[in-house]
Amino acid sequence: MKVLGIVTSPRRGANSQTLVENILAGAKEAGAKTEIVRLCMMNIQPCLGCNKCKTEDGCVIEDEMTALIEKLEGADAVVLGSPIYWGRLNAQAYPFIDRLYALVKSDFTTDFPKGKKLAVALTCGGMEPEAMKPVNDYVKFVFGFLGFSDGGFICQNHCLLPEDIAQFPETLQKAKDLGRALVK
Repeated sequence: MKVLGIVTSPRRGANSQTLVENILAGAKEAGAKTEIVRLCMMNIQPCLGCNKCKTEDGCVIEDEMTALIEKLEGADAVVLGSPIYWGRLNAQAYPFIDRLYALVKSDFTTDFPKGKKLAVALTCGGMEPEAMKPVNDYVKFVFGFLGFSDGGFICQNHCLLPEDIAQFPETLQKAKDLGRALVK
């Protein structure tokens, strides 16, 4: 089994990346191969809205999204980790999410491989945990078009400074448990 972690945070090694790393650690302990990618280190351009992906073979933009799609196709489970900015995913997440549109046909069916799981890991500053649920629902809705099933959700608030997640060892343990559950 292969579990791919995708981190949208621009802060290397900070809260949402640490949460994803703990999920991947749990998956690895359960026997999975794991990999993590940081979107802010990749060249992924925004969708042009040209719809050529509906009439041609894929997206016309030549960047690292093609390689990331190959990683998505090769994974059995994906963990998307993001900080929450102003009640939504951070800006780095949206070019990636919008470009997934190229994987959906004009009738909103897809040939993307089915049977994959998606787990969402979110961190934020002052919002209450229940306020992050709509973001989880949104991400699961988008990935649902590609046939992903719900692989879990974990979040932690009070994470303003890059290492604040370390103050919540119970959340980090739950993250490892989530990783192990993804492998089952």
